[in-house]
Amino acid sequence: MLVFKSKSDTSKDCTANDQATFPEGAGSSSRNFDTSPVWEKIAKSYDKEIDWDELIMGIGVMRRFLVGQAKGDVLEVSTGTGRNFDYYKADQMDSARFTDRNAGMLAEAESKFDKFKDQFRKTFVEFRQANVNEQPAGRFDTVVDTFGLCSCGDPEEALISLADACKPSEDSRILLLEHGRSHYDWLNRLLDSNVDKHVMKWGCWWNRDLMGLFEQEKVKEKLEIVKVHRFHLGTTCYIVAKPKLQTVPSPEDGTVHNNKE
Repeated sequence: MLVFKSKSDTSKDCTANDQATFPEGAGSSSRNFDTSPVWEKIAKSYDKEIDWDELIMGIGVMRRFLVGQAKGDVLEVSTGTGRNFDYYKADQMDSARFTDRNAGMLAEAESKFDKFKDQFRKTFVEFRQANVNEQPAGRFDTVVDTFGLCSCGDPEEALISLADACKPSEDSRILLLEHGRSHYDWLNRLLDSNVDKHVMKWGCWWNRDLMGLFEQEKVKEKLEIVKVHRFHLGTTCYIVAKPKLQTVPSPEDGTVHNNKE
């Protein structure tokens, strides 16, 4: 139902002016197409546009179970308009850094945060405009990204950056709620048929092989999946992952040890 709704909405909303701004076929080229103008355009209306869809899909419940696991020093990338604020358990957090590369979306999040200040009164909170690959390495116990990989120019490098941002510890976690290709070819064909217009309206490649990213060698070297659940015919992926501890040879005897602080 949501796929057909999107096909209808994007056909109606992608005007001739949009086509001039986002040339035909640009949506397919994830490494070259800049989604920043899209996010600036929809920042103020974003929550209103997706509230109903998230409600009927149960996304709020998924956010609550996922984000509620965040603890220690927490980084959230692709914060967007701050749809996760209500689900954090601030009493188990020491700090929270909320980042997004888009100034318009981050401004909406900062404005929304005012009503959550009491919830985070004992937690150091900061907002920073930053891309996913501009985060400090080895700094965070938990990294959160909900529906951000679909908008990254290079989602593989984004996952590697998330792993690098984690502290080198067995307890570090990467919490992901993402969407992408389905279990079913017929649904993937529908996603493929509308992807360019969907990118133009939402800045989102909704047909990416999300789970396939974790099979890429560079990603497998950096992180491993702890838990995964797939919903909505496989298109929604609830993932808990952790960074792999890098091994280094001992200078004395050549044996290999975990690079763990």
